[in-house]
Amino acid sequence: MAYVNGAARERPGSVPPAMTAPVSELAETATMNKERFQEIKQRLIEPFNSEEIKWRVTATSTIQTKHGPQKRGQLIAYADQRAYTDRLNSVFGEWGWTRDYDVQVAQNFERRTASDKSQSAVAAKVVVVSRVTIHGLGTHTGVGEEWADDENAATRAEAQAFKRACACFGLGRYLYDLDKTWVDLDQSNRPAYTPSLPEWALPASRQPQQRASAPVPKPSSAGNGAPRNGLVRDEALAAITTLCDKVGFSLSQSTLQKYGGSTDLKRLGYAKLTLVMDKMTDLSRGIERLVAGRAVLGDAAYSALCREMNLASDSIDDIPDRDTLRVLVERVEEQARSKAPTAATHPASGRIAEARGRLLQAARKHADRTRKRLADVIEQASVGTLTLDRLKDLTDANVPEVEAATARLQ
Repeated sequence: MAYVNGAARERPGSVPPAMTAPVSELAETATMNKERFQEIKQRLIEPFNSEEIKWRVTATSTIQTKHGPQKRGQLIAYADQRAYTDRLNSVFGEWGWTRDYDVQVAQNFERRTASDKSQSAVAAKVVVVSRVTIHGLGTHTGVGEEWADDENAATRAEAQAFKRACACFGLGRYLYDLDKTWVDLDQSNRPAYTPSLPEWALPASRQPQQRASAPVPKPSSAGNGAPRNGLVRDEALAAITTLCDKVGFSLSQSTLQKYGGSTDLKRLGYAKLTLVMDKMTDLSRGIERLVAGRAVLGDAAYSALCREMNLASDSIDDIPDRDTLRVLVERVEEQARSKAPTAATHPASGRIAEARGRLLQAARKHADRTRKRLADVIEQASVGTLTLDRLKDLTDANVPEVEAATARLQ
């Protein structure tokens, strides 16, 4: 069944679809002069106002903090289809463009059941094809789909198809280039705060005037509106390879097998790569704490502790799994605290004072940007090992963990 601008009617078979021509070629025709073409192009690719941007949680994970488990979510930015409609009406007027839809129900898709992921069932999908035609420019098509058991399946698939067609004209295309962001979630699985958009993702009128002469570059994307999946995947592979070297052989292999299903990175899809990278990042923070504690404890005492825990050696490569790392870090830090001199007998020197100052400066900037409490920022950056009240009591022995927390904020 076909729908045109929301009204259902049959599309006459004798009328051919609108011809689609490259916009660069149409700009050379008599339909519009080059100045008008450039004006239209700039208005289409102009980012939406930040008030029109919403955030959707696409993946979740849980990390351990000083106060217990903390749920985190991966967010992607999107705009409601009404923002797309308003922009098209603003540029071309209500009569300068049209859209129509084809709606179909596709059967025989295999899907894992919600109650038991090990079981699968045959399901159907609502598939919508949207054609957006701009008079004088041409037509682009987008496809949207949603599982038919969703009561809003048609609405969701329609919006997805319409926005994908608009992206072919450049409208909203920049949203595909925004990085995915991980933030803390509240008890209702909602983001604890709204991420800030980079300057290049803001309308020109909203960008800081003092930086107008040197704007932040927008990430490059593939031609013809293609997503930069290949580039993003390569970046993820490079980041995970670096993290594997940092956390050691045994930890990296067990993490890849547990969360990726394979120790061969090249066999993992992007979704699993993202999950593995999140887990590896969490492990790397534990390794940083371990290294800082070992520096205070000393190699001899650390080796003795590893033998006590029946580890093969005191090498990071021989820490077999996440639970062993957690226990090792806790015991190393406990012994290091008992061995470290107190602030009363050994006043803080210039090293810790400088490190503390850099941490406070970075934490204040982060708190201003995210609208979070300074104490919470410091605690999260230090993975629960530092508090705002405790900063004044730190000594040179704490410089490594202070610098590690500062690095996470930069």
